[in-house]
Amino acid sequence: MRIKLAIKLFVSILLIVLVIWKFPISNIIANLGNVKLGWFFVAFLLSELIIVNQAFRWHYLLIVPKEQKPEFKVLLKYTAVGYFFNLLAPGGLGGDAYRSIALGRAHNVIASSVASVFIARILGLAALCLLFWLALPYTEQIPKQASWFMVAASLSLTVFFICLIFNPFKKGKFGQFMEKLREYRKYPLRLLAAMLGSLLMQTLSVLVQFAAFKAVGISVPLSLVFVIVPATILLTTIPVSFNGIGVREWGMLSLTAYAINSELLLASLLLVYAVIILQALQGGIIFLYSKV
Repeated sequence: MRIKLAIKLFVSILLIVLVIWKFPISNIIANLGNVKLGWFFVAFLLSELIIVNQAFRWHYLLIVPKEQKPEFKVLLKYTAVGYFFNLLAPGGLGGDAYRSIALGRAHNVIASSVASVFIARILGLAALCLLFWLALPYTEQIPKQASWFMVAASLSLTVFFICLIFNPFKKGKFGQFMEKLREYRKYPLRLLAAMLGSLLMQTLSVLVQFAAFKAVGISVPLSLVFVIVPATILLTTIPVSFNGIGVREWGMLSLTAYAINSELLLASLLLVYAVIILQALQGGIIFLYSKV
């Protein structure tokens, strides 16, 4: 485990060093001197809506007896705290692990809680693929490699989701967890509602980046943002770096080299990181002063 973490840290540090070597950090930071704070505030508000959306989606996907169902405000607190742990854990999975297990223990529904968060994550990735394909016909000059990557990601997620829901195996170490996943076959409307929620959540994620672009003076078609953001997010889910750091920067640079000034792009990504840190600080405060 330590070796894997060390490798991820090495990859992220190496990629960031290469970014700084090619694009001097002084030039990137200089672009932040003229940031339009109104657009940055819009990005932060959109990120807050993402948290609320995730809590609603969790509410729909958490299949437990009515007397064990947590109130929405409880789900919202655990979701917000999850962002604090996301910042600390490699791969961005720390928040999902914490909120699913912590809430599951508190309400004695661990298997259902973990299954609901797991399904929500898969639906979120599927929503990214759908947004990419919907926007692609309206966008020009996207590298063919990106399209092939999204083809592979879309097919893999489809097969993976079908295998999860219809997995016939009931025994083994994860038998109870797999049984909870199979329960979703009985609730197609919940899955549909959660998928719509996932589309909304990922749309908000795209708009956060769009607002960050506007904040630093980048003007590009919205359709382009709906292509590059889903592809980049999916690329960062490949577990080769620490929370996608480095991979995110080079992925976005590769997809936008023909359309966006690279130093402005990197400045916008710093603003997005600032939004992520604000979310994490908010979650940390809730963790310290609430019973979650």
